[in-house]
Order: sequence, then C-alpha cells, then structure tokens
Amino acid sequence: MTRDMTQSIPFEDALTELQQIVNSLEAGQVSLEQSLSQFERGVSLVSHCKSLLDQAHQRVEMVVSRLNAETVETAPFDVSATADGEAPTSPEESLKIAPAKSRKRRPEPDQKDLFS
Repeated sequence: MTRDMTQSIPFEDALTELQQIVNSLEAGQVSLEQSLSQFERGVSLVSHCKSLLDQAHQRVEMVVSRLNAETVETAPFDVSATADGEAPTSPEESLKIAPAKSRKRRPEPDQKDLFS
C-alpha cells in the first residue's frame, strides 16, 4: 500500500492493522523479506496515526481556546422566575442560599429494633 493510500485510512483501522503487524512480527512465522515489508508498513502506519493524533490535539486546543474566549451572554433578571417573587436587593444577597423548608423528622428507631 502506498503512502497516499495510508493517508486515507481512518485512525481506528490504522491502529488495528498496526496491531496485526505487531502480532505477526512477534509470532516470527514470516520470512525475513515479509518481516521487513511489514515493518515498513508499520512505520508508515505509526506516522499516519501520530499525524491524526496531532491534528485531533490541535482541534481540541482550538475548541478550548474558543470556549475560553467566549463571553457569557446575560439576560435581564426576571423577578417572577424566583421562588419568592422578590428580587435580591444587593449582589451579596443574590448569592445567599435560601433556607431549607423545615419538615418533621421521623423519630429515630430503637437500636434494639434494628438488630432483633
């Protein structure tokens, strides 16, 4: 397979073929000439996989940098959307956590009942 043909192979397929080559070479059941040919093919596949991984890494970096550069869009505050229908009077107040609604606690069971 030529270098141009290697460039069109998806990463997963190249990795699978590379694993097959490694298994074949480790088994030692092929001639010297076949071993050299498989080795050359393996080097080509490794180079191709590395190139694809480098491209993927660059894409991830671009997405992350775009994400970091984006500004958060804001919208006007809708008081009616709050639980109590009242807007906070200060930024500090808007960060406060509302108290939890009280509910009756069930009585604790006797330990004797748990292990009887």
